[in-house]
Amino acid sequence: MKKVFVLVVFMFVSFAGVAQNDTTESSSEITLEQEKEMVEVKKKVEKAEAKAKKEKKEAAEQKKIEKLQKQIKNKEKSISSEKKQIEKLKAQLEKGKVKGTLSPVDIQKKEDKIAKSQIKLMKEQEKLKKLNRKL
Repeated sequence: MKKVFVLVVFMFVSFAGVAQNDTTESSSEITLEQEKEMVEVKKKVEKAEAKAKKEKKEAAEQKKIEKLQKQIKNKEKSISSEKKQIEKLKAQLEKGKVKGTLSPVDIQKKEDKIAKSQIKLMKEQEKLKKLNRKL
């Protein structure tokens, strides 16, 4: 009976040792597999981050282009309104000269306004050229 009992205890101890040995080997295999998976996950994360960074950069570039286009549109509108203002002042000056209702001082004032408007128009056109070059 003692021998059977010792044999059973010995079997349990040896099975536990074998089970621990199997677990250790499988855990090292799992560890290697986990490391491989972690490396793959890191690569995927890095790729995703690079892609997100690239998309963010493209979005910023697109936003910059849209802003430039808006500025160009505003400059063109400003130039158009300035041209209309010049034409209006010239028409008033001619009409006043023809009727003879303008004094020489008034004529000079209108001509000065026209000159200022033309200078402003030239500046706006230069700004528009610069914006077009940026685009």
